[in-house]
Amino acid sequence: MSKREELEAKGYKTYENDEIMIFWNPKVCGHAAECVRGNSDVFLPVRRPWIDPSQAPAREIADIIDRCPTKALQYELKETFKVVFEEEANRSAAYINGQQIGECEFYEEGSKWTITHTGVRPEFGGRGIARQLVEKVIEEANARDITIIPLCSYAKKVMES
Repeated sequence: MSKREELEAKGYKTYENDEIMIFWNPKVCGHAAECVRGNSDVFLPVRRPWIDPSQAPAREIADIIDRCPTKALQYELKETFKVVFEEEANRSAAYINGQQIGECEFYEEGSKWTITHTGVRPEFGGRGIARQLVEKVIEEANARDITIIPLCSYAKKVMES
């Protein structure tokens, strides 16, 4: 059971954006107002919905929620990944918090790049990362007028779709 499912089963409401999920349980809330004092743009009781996670960076919101004395507010940071093209390594790579979680490798032959491998660590599967890795190599090849040869079966599948 995910943290979201567990907390919602206990009566917590969920507010979220791309970086954070905020959970609030009105039955647990002691109205200490630590959240409002922390950032009244995010936590504004007279507004509906009263929590707006788009009003501050996720880490700032998490720091405020950590000060909630009743634990009526809880959160879960969402992991976001970044795909970069690493020309010197002949690949695109995906990172979360500086840790490499996937790559799309190719080798050069004149004006052709042959994609040989695309892989993502299993625990990060199902998020579309492999597709973005292949698309990053294709994007860079197109910008340089280079032909792609998809030796990797996944890259071939992406290019055919």
